[in-house]
Amino acid sequence: MKKIIYSAVVFALLAALVSCKSTKGAGKSAEPKKNIVTSDIGTDVTDTEDEAVDEAGAEAGDEAVAAETTAATTGAAAAEDTNFVGWIKTTRRNITEKFGIVQLKIKAKTGSYSLAVLNEKDKPVNVLTSANEFVTNAFYLKNSKKVYNLVTDSTVAKNTKRTKNGAYVIYEIPSVAQIMVDFATFASEEKKDADMIKVTATIKNLSTRNDEFSLKAVLDTVLGESDQHHFYTWENVSVKNEVLYRTLQNQKWFVSKNGNAAMQFFFTGADCTTPELVALANYSTLEKPNWEPDMLSYRAFDTVLSYNDSAVCAIWKSVKLAPSETSPKFVFYLALAADGKSPSGEKYVYSKEFAQAPAEEKAAAAPEAEGKPLEVITSNPTPVIGNLTEQVTENPDEPAVGEAAPVIPNVDFYIKNMTKDHLTPEYIQSLIDRIAALEEDSPSLNRQELLQLNAELDAILTYLRQ
Repeated sequence: MKKIIYSAVVFALLAALVSCKSTKGAGKSAEPKKNIVTSDIGTDVTDTEDEAVDEAGAEAGDEAVAAETTAATTGAAAAEDTNFVGWIKTTRRNITEKFGIVQLKIKAKTGSYSLAVLNEKDKPVNVLTSANEFVTNAFYLKNSKKVYNLVTDSTVAKNTKRTKNGAYVIYEIPSVAQIMVDFATFASEEKKDADMIKVTATIKNLSTRNDEFSLKAVLDTVLGESDQHHFYTWENVSVKNEVLYRTLQNQKWFVSKNGNAAMQFFFTGADCTTPELVALANYSTLEKPNWEPDMLSYRAFDTVLSYNDSAVCAIWKSVKLAPSETSPKFVFYLALAADGKSPSGEKYVYSKEFAQAPAEEKAAAAPEAEGKPLEVITSNPTPVIGNLTEQVTENPDEPAVGEAAPVIPNVDFYIKNMTKDHLTPEYIQSLIDRIAALEEDSPSLNRQELLQLNAELDAILTYLRQ
């Protein structure tokens, strides 16, 4: 009897123990389910708020709401992650906005963009390609290890945001860098609709070590492909073949145009960040994996694999950044015009020169009124060529006191204040192009300018042969 009672007590204890373990296990498994439900609800609420803020920003421009949402989200994210580097309020929708005569389009998924100009009928005329999801208009980043196409690389996260006068895109490569590109529209002159775009880019180092970064921009143009020539210089000299410029001292801007629209590219002037090089070439030349385009001297814009497809490439000098350090700004400008008109971007970018022009014209008119000839070409000068700077004494036939007699080249022409910049291949090529353009345009041939350019070219070539 005792054995039976003892066995019953032991069985009861075992049953109670099993019941307690089952209850604890059920409690533990219920807790994650509760967290999951809470997390889902939080995500749904956030998504709804995001869409609401984006829609409000697009329709009413409620920047205050967007700022509050950004601040709240930033604080929460920073509390959870000590390595937090920043977050912006963005939209998941593609951006298509009109500002004056400028139409800006940005694909939210890729961060690619396109530009168009509005004509008198308010219809957009593309100045950059809108084909293939705009991916041929792209920015590239190079660090010490790799080159990234910020548009097509799947490892790059993209975020877009509308602003009052444009939009910006943030490209983020985890643990590498964050690149912000801002498109801001404005008017080149007072009392005029917005007709220019200021493009500003910055790079932030997200890695934990010092690194070197370089930025490249490729713009796939379309206007010159239906014109006699793909590009023109600021002096309206046609660019007939691919060309690479390592200095822009003699090139203030470039133009892509046809009968319907025109676009200016400004990489110098105002607050522009002068690139290390600028290339005007067939797009197939610029899309190759080489960081710098492989340019062949005076190759036609058309290739065997790509016909009538021109583009512009700009590469800026690399910068060294410490962890969390942001680079200086990379700035360039674009100016648009439609209906056969010429863009007027130079009136903003080179506004100081335009302000000084009237005074200079009055000063130049005085000697002309007196009948004094313009001294452009001089025969048998006595410049000092050693330091590329002319030093002429009062008596050209005698050297200055204490100086050796200068070596006089056997040429009848010289350049006033010749510098090393006059000896660059780009400058010499620009002279040749200008001479060719003047000779082709025979009805309005300016013989004085033609003589001046030929004299300049002769002097440069004579010096280089010595």
